[in-house]
Amino acid sequence: MKLVFVCPEKHQAFETDAYQIIEDKGIKIGKTGNKVWDAKVELTLACPFCGKRHIFRASELPCPFS
Repeated sequence: MKLVFVCPEKHQAFETDAYQIIEDKGIKIGKTGNKVWDAKVELTLACPFCGKRHIFRASELPCPFS
C-alpha cells in the first residue's frame, strides 16, 4: 500500500510503497484519549526531492483511507 510522505527538507509531498515499519511499540492512548500507533516508518529508497532516506513517526503521516 502506498503512503503519502512530506519531505522535511523540501516540504514536497510524494507517494511511495518503498518503506518499512520500524520500532513498532503497538497502539497507545494519546493525550486526547484517541488510539495512536507508536511506530516509525523508514523509507527504503531515497526521497525523490532531497535524496535522503527519512524516518517518520507513524502519527505524522496522513491516513491513507481518508
